[in-house]
Amino acid sequence: MNILDSTGQSLEVVFITNPIQIPVMIKSSCFLILLITLVLLEVQPLLAQVPPSGGSGKSGGQGESRAVDPDSPVVSFGPTPRQALLVGEKAAGRLVIIDPETLEVVARIPAGGNLHELATDGRYVYIGSNLPGITVVDAVAQKRIEPIDISAFGDRHAITFAGSHLYVGHETNRLISRYDPVTKTFDEVIGLPGGSHMLIVTPDEQRIFTASSNGSLISIVDRITNASGKKNFGFTNFPGDTRMEGMALSPDGNEFWAIHMHAKEISIINVAEKKLVSTISFEGGLNNRIKFTKDGKYVLMNELLGNELRVWDVATRKEVKRIDVGAGGEGIFIDPVRPRAYYAVSAGNKLVVIDTNTMTVIKEIPDLQNPDGMAWFSPK
Repeated sequence: MNILDSTGQSLEVVFITNPIQIPVMIKSSCFLILLITLVLLEVQPLLAQVPPSGGSGKSGGQGESRAVDPDSPVVSFGPTPRQALLVGEKAAGRLVIIDPETLEVVARIPAGGNLHELATDGRYVYIGSNLPGITVVDAVAQKRIEPIDISAFGDRHAITFAGSHLYVGHETNRLISRYDPVTKTFDEVIGLPGGSHMLIVTPDEQRIFTASSNGSLISIVDRITNASGKKNFGFTNFPGDTRMEGMALSPDGNEFWAIHMHAKEISIINVAEKKLVSTISFEGGLNNRIKFTKDGKYVLMNELLGNELRVWDVATRKEVKRIDVGAGGEGIFIDPVRPRAYYAVSAGNKLVVIDTNTMTVIKEIPDLQNPDGMAWFSPK
């Protein structure tokens, strides 16, 4: 039967011939809806507590877990040791303090999500996260303190500490700002011909190495004084790639290596002569971090899309080994005391400890949510 509604549209009405079934159908439907609603109400809070997958696949370590509330309590298992490895959990948003003697976690300090680069002056840890400015953590007290306002210079990526100053790279705005933690002021701003995704500053603060994606340049920045005594900066630039990140300075300061991520090349620059002396071509998935070993004999290179840490012989410029770590990684840090390297296997949610004498894995530290940036704490 067809009837018209208030708009004039035709509606089809179907009559049920067995009216006895109507109450039963309505009762059953209502009961089913009620049951589903109760199940969802019970299960939803439980699902919110389930941690993300910690397997070796890429998705387990990169983006599935949520950062902890930055105001949530610190988890501490003891005081910060005299020397400590600092690790940033990018996904969980925590600064992790690890005792290098026992290789055990000492504390986990909430510091903001997408926790990336970090540096320390021997008391305070300076961190780039999704919190405003530079997040600052007192490593001894194991607590977050007042951040550093960098709004005058723009967003940051690179963070490093050298001499008595904190250096911050503002890649988009092509700037480097220098912060004095004693006076709590910025005392210097350096304009760059390219950006500054990563920074290396010599201990005497007289030379800065950087490479940029937005400027496709590798730059060596020197502090210079002219004949009249006026201080300035000198720039020596080399061709870069459309994506430049990984770079390393040899322990003796003689060679600077920089990765061209898209071109799959490594530029090797003689620092004293400020001359490009060699270019290494390689095959790989995605490589954006390199580090010299403490003795300067080898260079370690990450593999984000593979399962191996790659080892290059500095003298021969040849790749000599690949160390299987089970998943893709990013951050590499060299222990300044021991013949040891720490590799943040971000896709595997773990930190791998490598003996650089034998180039073998000696320990895995699990349960780190997408680890990346690292620094070394030693009180001054």
